[in-house]
This record gives sequence, C-alpha cells and structure tokens, in this order.
Amino acid sequence: MTDHLDPIILGHNQFIGVSHLSQEAARARVERFGRMDRVGELIRFCRESGVHGMMLSSHPKARDILAYLKAEGLADGLGLYPLIPFAQGYVRRMNAVGMTGMIKEIVQAAPLKTKASLAVQGSLGLARRDLTRLLGAFVDIEMLNFKGFDTRGVFLHDAFVDLALALQAREQLEFFSKHVRSRYGVRPGFVTMNFPLLVESFQRWGMERPLVMTTFNKAGFQMNPSREACERALDSGYADVVAMSTLAAGYLDPGAAYEYIHSLGNVPSVVVGVSTVDHARETFSLINGTVFKEKEGLGL
Repeated sequence: MTDHLDPIILGHNQFIGVSHLSQEAARARVERFGRMDRVGELIRFCRESGVHGMMLSSHPKARDILAYLKAEGLADGLGLYPLIPFAQGYVRRMNAVGMTGMIKEIVQAAPLKTKASLAVQGSLGLARRDLTRLLGAFVDIEMLNFKGFDTRGVFLHDAFVDLALALQAREQLEFFSKHVRSRYGVRPGFVTMNFPLLVESFQRWGMERPLVMTTFNKAGFQMNPSREACERALDSGYADVVAMSTLAAGYLDPGAAYEYIHSLGNVPSVVVGVSTVDHARETFSLINGTVFKEKEGLGL
C-alpha cells in the first residue's frame, strides 16, 4: 500500500486537446501534440526538472502515450495518477448504442483472461441495476490501460463524484475507495467541483480522510459554491488536496496565482498543465519558489 503524493503532478489536458480557455487554444494543442515525439520531449523535460508524477485519463490517446512512454524508457520512475472513467466517451457511446450496448463494447475490449469475470460483474450489475457492481467493473476495465506502470493514486472523475454527492450515494463512493485500495494498493482520489459538499458529506458519513483534486485559484473560477466556502472547507483539514485550475484557465498572472495557493497553507500538491519546455521551466520555478518554498527535496 502506498500513499505517496507528488508535490507537482503534470496534467494531461494539453496532450488530449482540452482547454477551458477557448476552442482555438484546444485546437492548437491538438495540432501541437499530434506528434508523439513532442509529447515525449515535454515529459522528458519535466522528469529532468524533478517532476515525477503525471495525471492521465483513460482518453483513447492515453494508450498511445503510455505505449510511447514505455518504448522510450520514460515510464521508469514516473508515477501515474489515472483519472477514470473517461466520462465523455461513455456518454457518447451510450447515446449511440444505449447502456447495454456500451457495456458490451467495454467488456469486449478487455483481454480474454479477464473478459469472463468482468462480463459477469457487468451483466449482473445491469440486471440488478446495481451501480456499485457496475462501477467496480468499469474501474477494472479502465485500469487495464495502466497495468505495469507505477500507479500512485486513482482518481474518480468529477462527473461521477459530483453526481454521487448530489444523490448522497455514499455506498458507491465507499465502494470505489475500498476497491481501489484492495485491488490496486494505492490511495483512492476524488475529483470534485464542489469541495465543501464533499468534505461535509465525507465527515457526516464517517469516511476516511480523502484525497481530493479540486479547484483553487485567486479568481474563484469554478470554485463552487464560492471561493470563501472552499477556503473554509480547506481550513477544516479534513482532506489532502491536489489543487487544479490554479491559473483560472490562463486568466491569472502565474506569480500572483501561486502566491495565493501558498497563502492557503494546506495544499500539499498541485496539478499543472504545460505546453512547451519554456512554459514548463517558468511554471515549475514559480511553484517551487512560492507554493513549496519552505519545503526541501522536491528536486526542482
């Protein structure tokens, strides 16, 4: 069992063409990282700069990235934080072929030796409308992509976490937590756009102190229901937080943005997306000089 948490985690949005700033920025990212050697160049620089953690969703392109990392020797010593499931993919396929068809497609994609057990889990869950059993099957299928890699934590996508919180579906969140710990020996993580609700719910349910990836930035961008409420929840000390969207999708000046994260005083890790070597060099230097300036041994 490992609860290791890297202080700086390389984000994945730039590699899969996601931008919360504009569609034009997203298209530019798709074009730039359409070549795998550019992905590798950036990851190699991050490794050389002392950043040894990387978040990666189960987006279809992730398979190509993982294969490239292994082929180029970049996977050695690189800790991965899978973000599962690939929510957009499930929604698209569900719209196209329905729930039953989508589950059959997912199971068919699994290796032969695991297909039988996963099919049983999925079919039983569907028959009984047992979302908990289905969640376990989906997690196991998506984690097949990361087999053989150094996995340091597994995060459940905010689309599922926030829906579960809205429905107060304690059983499903507890199941995910126990399943990840027992099956993969790493700490479960939860991504949310409503950090105060997660903290309040977990405390009320008596669940263990969670690892949470959530938004923190000086502008209050995507901090629900408010920046003040998120800061109060952070002050409770009930969660280990990985701060995301720290630059508010590029709206904030990096220096001021990371000074704000440092002022919170209770953020052990940040996830950041960088698009070029120069951008990475500047970003890591700023984070090291502000957020983690009192800490030593980050290797940056």
